[in-house]
Amino acid sequence: MTQDEEDPDMLAFAPVLPGTPPDGWTLDNLPPDLPKHTELIRGTLVMSPQKVWHMAVVDTLKILIREQCPAEYEVRREMAIRKTNRSAPEPDLSIVHASAVDWDKTIYLPGEVAMVAEVISPESEERDRDDKPVMYAHMGIPTFWLIERGQDNAPIVHEHYLYAGVYKPIRTHTGRLTTSVPFLIDIPLTVPNR
Repeated sequence: MTQDEEDPDMLAFAPVLPGTPPDGWTLDNLPPDLPKHTELIRGTLVMSPQKVWHMAVVDTLKILIREQCPAEYEVRREMAIRKTNRSAPEPDLSIVHASAVDWDKTIYLPGEVAMVAEVISPESEERDRDDKPVMYAHMGIPTFWLIERGQDNAPIVHEHYLYAGVYKPIRTHTGRLTTSVPFLIDIPLTVPNR
Protein backbone atom coordinates (compact mmCIF):
# COMPACT_ATOMS: atom_id res chain seq x y z
CA MET A 1 0.00 0.00 0.00
CA THR A 2 1.39 3.42 -0.94
CA GLN A 3 1.38 6.49 1.27
CA ASP A 4 -1.44 7.97 -0.84
CA GLU A 5 -3.54 4.84 -0.38
CA GLU A 6 -3.03 5.01 3.37
CA ASP A 7 -4.43 8.55 3.63
CA PRO A 8 -6.18 9.60 0.37
CA ASP A 9 -7.84 12.64 1.97
CA MET A 10 -4.46 14.28 2.48
CA LEU A 11 -4.17 14.88 -1.26
CA ALA A 12 -7.09 17.31 -1.06
CA PHE A 13 -5.09 19.53 1.33
CA ALA A 14 -1.70 19.34 -0.38
CA PRO A 15 -0.60 22.69 -1.87
CA VAL A 16 0.19 22.78 -5.56
CA LEU A 17 3.42 24.35 -6.73
CA PRO A 18 3.38 26.49 -9.88
CA GLY A 19 4.78 24.94 -13.05
CA THR A 20 8.45 25.51 -13.81
CA PRO A 21 9.19 28.05 -16.57
CA PRO A 22 11.28 26.78 -19.52
CA ASP A 23 14.48 28.34 -18.13
CA GLY A 24 13.65 27.39 -14.54
CA TRP A 25 13.01 29.53 -11.50
CA THR A 26 15.59 31.95 -10.13
CA LEU A 27 15.71 34.01 -6.96
CA ASP A 28 14.68 36.96 -9.16
CA ASN A 29 11.50 35.41 -10.62
CA LEU A 30 10.08 33.33 -7.76
CA PRO A 31 6.29 33.42 -7.57
CA PRO A 32 4.78 35.13 -4.53
CA ASP A 33 3.12 33.24 -1.69
CA LEU A 34 4.93 29.93 -2.03
CA PRO A 35 3.83 27.24 0.44
CA LYS A 36 5.97 26.77 3.55
CA HIS A 37 8.92 24.39 3.21
CA THR A 38 9.46 25.23 -0.48
CA GLU A 39 13.09 25.39 -1.63
CA LEU A 40 14.73 26.46 -4.87
CA ILE A 41 17.01 23.66 -6.05
CA ARG A 42 18.66 23.90 -9.48
CA GLY A 43 15.87 26.09 -10.86
CA THR A 44 13.06 23.86 -9.57
CA LEU A 45 10.73 24.42 -6.64
CA VAL A 46 10.79 21.53 -4.17
CA MET A 47 8.39 21.19 -1.25
CA SER A 48 8.74 18.73 1.64
CA PRO A 49 5.76 18.30 3.93
CA GLN A 50 6.75 18.21 7.59
CA LYS A 51 5.80 15.36 9.90
CA VAL A 52 5.31 15.84 13.63
CA TRP A 53 8.54 14.04 14.59
CA HIS A 54 10.55 16.21 12.20
CA MET A 55 9.04 19.44 13.54
CA ALA A 56 9.52 18.34 17.16
CA VAL A 57 13.22 17.59 16.58
CA VAL A 58 13.86 20.90 14.82
CA ASP A 59 11.98 22.88 17.50
CA THR A 60 13.71 21.09 20.39
CA LEU A 61 17.21 21.40 18.95
CA LYS A 62 16.70 25.08 18.12
CA ILE A 63 15.63 25.86 21.69
CA LEU A 64 18.41 23.84 23.34
CA ILE A 65 21.16 25.15 21.07
CA ARG A 66 19.95 28.73 21.42
CA GLU A 67 20.26 28.45 25.22
CA GLN A 68 24.01 27.76 24.82
CA CYS A 69 24.63 30.07 21.87
CA PRO A 70 27.23 32.81 22.48
CA ALA A 71 26.52 36.38 21.38
CA GLU A 72 28.53 36.07 18.15
CA TYR A 73 26.11 33.47 16.72
CA GLU A 74 22.37 33.03 16.15
CA VAL A 75 20.34 29.87 15.57
CA ARG A 76 17.93 29.92 12.64
CA ARG A 77 15.22 27.56 11.45
CA GLU A 78 14.39 27.06 7.76
CA MET A 79 16.21 30.09 6.35
CA ALA A 80 17.45 29.82 2.77
CA ILE A 81 21.13 30.10 1.86
CA ARG A 82 22.04 31.42 -1.57
CA LYS A 83 24.25 29.01 -3.50
CA THR A 84 23.51 30.53 -6.91
CA ASN A 85 20.64 32.49 -8.42
CA ARG A 86 19.04 29.11 -9.26
CA SER A 87 19.68 27.30 -5.94
CA ALA A 88 18.90 28.39 -2.40
CA PRO A 89 18.52 25.35 -0.15
CA GLU A 90 16.77 25.82 3.16
CA PRO A 91 18.37 23.78 5.96
CA ASP A 92 16.19 22.70 8.85
CA LEU A 93 18.57 24.44 11.26
CA SER A 94 21.52 26.74 10.78
CA ILE A 95 23.90 28.62 12.98
CA VAL A 96 24.79 31.99 11.49
CA HIS A 97 27.17 34.75 12.47
CA ALA A 98 25.33 37.39 14.52
CA SER A 99 26.83 40.10 12.32
CA ALA A 100 24.71 38.74 9.43
CA VAL A 101 21.40 39.01 11.28
CA ASP A 102 18.97 41.52 9.83
CA TRP A 103 15.26 41.46 10.68
CA ASP A 104 14.34 42.05 7.02
CA LYS A 105 16.63 39.36 5.63
CA THR A 106 15.05 36.46 3.72
CA ILE A 107 18.21 34.66 2.60
CA TYR A 108 21.75 34.21 3.94
CA LEU A 109 25.02 34.10 2.02
CA PRO A 110 27.25 31.03 2.57
CA GLY A 111 29.98 33.03 4.34
CA GLU A 112 27.45 34.08 6.97
CA VAL A 113 26.72 30.47 7.98
CA ALA A 114 28.81 28.37 10.39
CA MET A 115 26.69 25.19 10.51
CA VAL A 116 23.71 23.64 8.74
CA ALA A 117 21.59 20.67 9.81
CA GLU A 118 19.11 18.51 7.95
CA VAL A 119 16.59 16.31 9.78
CA ILE A 120 15.78 13.32 7.60
CA SER A 121 12.17 12.72 6.62
CA PRO A 122 11.03 9.91 4.34
CA GLU A 123 9.96 12.49 1.73
CA SER A 124 13.32 14.25 1.68
CA GLU A 125 15.77 11.48 2.60
CA GLU A 126 17.55 11.33 -0.76
CA ARG A 127 17.99 15.12 -0.91
CA ASP A 128 19.11 15.28 2.75
CA ARG A 129 21.65 12.43 2.46
CA ASP A 130 22.93 12.90 -1.09
CA ASP A 131 22.16 16.31 -2.59
CA LYS A 132 22.21 18.79 0.26
CA PRO A 133 25.63 17.85 1.73
CA VAL A 134 27.22 18.35 -1.69
CA MET A 135 25.51 21.73 -2.11
CA TYR A 136 26.51 22.92 1.36
CA ALA A 137 30.08 21.70 0.85
CA HIS A 138 30.32 23.63 -2.45
CA MET A 139 29.17 26.71 -0.53
CA GLY A 140 32.03 26.22 1.95
CA ILE A 141 29.85 25.87 5.06
CA PRO A 142 32.26 24.44 7.68
CA THR A 143 29.95 22.08 9.59
CA PHE A 144 27.05 19.83 8.54
CA TRP A 145 24.81 17.71 10.77
CA LEU A 146 22.64 14.93 9.36
CA ILE A 147 19.97 13.99 11.88
CA GLU A 148 17.97 10.77 11.72
CA ARG A 149 15.37 9.04 13.85
CA GLY A 150 16.68 6.53 16.36
CA GLN A 151 15.08 4.19 18.85
CA ASP A 152 12.32 5.69 20.98
CA ASN A 153 12.20 8.58 18.47
CA ALA A 154 15.41 10.08 19.85
CA PRO A 155 17.44 11.96 17.24
CA ILE A 156 20.85 10.69 16.18
CA VAL A 157 23.23 13.43 15.01
CA HIS A 158 25.97 12.63 12.49
CA GLU A 159 28.49 15.49 12.70
CA HIS A 160 30.59 16.31 9.60
CA TYR A 161 33.39 18.83 9.05
CA LEU A 162 34.45 20.27 5.71
CA TYR A 163 37.88 19.08 4.53
CA ALA A 164 39.19 19.92 1.06
CA GLY A 165 35.69 20.74 -0.18
CA VAL A 166 34.05 17.53 1.07
CA TYR A 167 32.27 16.71 4.32
CA LYS A 168 33.99 14.06 6.40
CA PRO A 169 32.16 12.32 9.25
CA ILE A 170 33.66 13.22 12.61
CA ARG A 171 31.38 11.53 15.14
CA THR A 172 27.89 10.22 15.69
CA HIS A 173 26.01 11.47 18.74
CA THR A 174 23.35 9.35 20.45
CA GLY A 175 21.72 10.26 23.74
CA ARG A 176 23.71 13.49 24.02
CA LEU A 177 25.26 15.95 21.58
CA THR A 178 28.58 17.30 22.80
CA THR A 179 30.69 19.34 20.40
CA SER A 180 32.89 22.42 20.37
CA VAL A 181 32.15 23.43 16.76
CA PRO A 182 31.04 26.06 15.95
CA PHE A 183 30.86 26.67 19.74
CA LEU A 184 30.51 24.54 22.86
CA ILE A 185 27.23 22.63 22.74
CA ASP A 186 26.20 20.00 25.28
CA ILE A 187 22.54 19.01 25.02
CA PRO A 188 20.40 15.90 25.45
CA LEU A 189 19.14 14.23 22.28
CA THR A 190 15.53 13.60 23.15
CA VAL A 191 12.17 14.69 21.78
CA PRO A 192 9.34 15.71 24.07
CA ASN A 193 6.31 13.43 23.98
CA ARG A 194 3.94 16.38 23.82
